[in-house]
Amino acid sequence: MALEKMLIFLRERNYGPFYCDEPLKNYTSWRVGGPADLLYCPQKIDECAHVLKMAHKWKVPLTILGEGSNVLISDQGIKGLVIITSGFQEILWQGSRVTAGAGVLLASLSRQAAQRGFDGLAFAVGIPGSLGGAVVMNAGAYGSSLKEVLTEVQTLDKRGQLKTYKVEELSLGYRQSIFKETQELIVKVTLSLSWGDKTEIQTKMAAYLRERRLKQPLEWPSAGSVFKNTAQGAGRLIEGVGAKGWSVGDAQVSEKHANFIINRGAAKASDIRALIKEVQLAVKEKYHLDLETEVVFYGFSDNGR
Repeated sequence: MALEKMLIFLRERNYGPFYCDEPLKNYTSWRVGGPADLLYCPQKIDECAHVLKMAHKWKVPLTILGEGSNVLISDQGIKGLVIITSGFQEILWQGSRVTAGAGVLLASLSRQAAQRGFDGLAFAVGIPGSLGGAVVMNAGAYGSSLKEVLTEVQTLDKRGQLKTYKVEELSLGYRQSIFKETQELIVKVTLSLSWGDKTEIQTKMAAYLRERRLKQPLEWPSAGSVFKNTAQGAGRLIEGVGAKGWSVGDAQVSEKHANFIINRGAAKASDIRALIKEVQLAVKEKYHLDLETEVVFYGFSDNGR
């Protein structure tokens, strides 16, 4: 009944686009995942705020997704309302400060910054996913992270109220922020970059991309690093148990990079989840260490790590 109210509400106000029983495999980098009961892709912040307000009023289950590059969605899909923030694409440059919508691709923003001669985002040139998702995870690479350039984040809470956070309020850590707990919907992000030498920045970025192509299985659908890094190196631990090449169905531990699980064509989310558990168990048995997933699970009876 609540979901029907939500659907009628979206239709009557012509908010959208929205889709019923939409396969979420089309919205994830792993290319797996069952349907969303109702998928909404807002283009305007005020309309999204209104939708959130009504979803809260009617107690519609809510899930927020960005580009789907760091998630595993179950084969059964996600119940209730799923909101994807890819429609928030506005970018405003003010000198070395940039305010961008949550749906802007992080790698694209990195390239734009370099083209303008701004340093601070070069590390992100090969990171898949949206800016909003990058904030939630405090994305990073090559010894740098978003925390170093982030200044302000605007969100909508579950009641549709607009909120603004300064970077010091976000409890940013390794793949961690307050948004993993608050489940707020990020709409805008402000970064403060620094002036640099355009040629040097682009040279550094080209080197990062070359390294990624050499070391990562970019030719296959994946979610990037599956497990959070450890002092010993998650990839090294997985290699140490001989897990490279292990597979369940069409899900396979990459032979190129052990911390990647790839979809070789017809993998199911259940295959990937089973393979993750096999790797965790093997590492636990040999090294007495718990590998914690960097990937976030949705739609499983147990969404734990």
